Amino acid sequence: MARQRTFAEKLSTLIDTVRANGSAPHSYREMSSAIERAGGPAMSPAYIQQLATGKRINPKIHYVEALAKLFAVPVAYFFDDAVTSAVDASLAERKPEAAGSDEAKLMAMRAQELSPEGRRQVMDLLDLVERYEQAERNQTPRS
Repeated sequence: MARQRTFAEKLSTLIDTVRANGSAPHSYREMSSAIERAGGPAMSPAYIQQLATGKRINPKIHYVEALAKLFAVPVAYFFDDAVTSAVDASLAERKPEAAGSDEAKLMAMRAQELSPEGRRQVMDLLDLVERYEQAERNQTPRS
């Protein structure tokens, strides 16, 4: 029978795998901020690091829920080895090209925190970038 993985091993797998796919924060500080922005409990970067390295074990359920939400996995990922295996297999199959949709979700999540004026400015900027890219695609090469 396979050895049961620790909470730290499972969290580290998520951090490494999801980051490799381009859809997760790149530092403990960014993870902490993302959890807070999403309305989760305050988790210091040091605490997240301690969980990921096994220096802290047995986190309270609201911390586990916040981490599961951050990585878009079921809470059961941390408790049920069958769920862990299924999620890990799914993450391993994801292609980096799928990161674009994850980036769009992250952008939308962050935009919720902006004022209506801030969201309008972001939309104006997106329109400008889209027009610029469209013009570059339509530009004919000069001989």
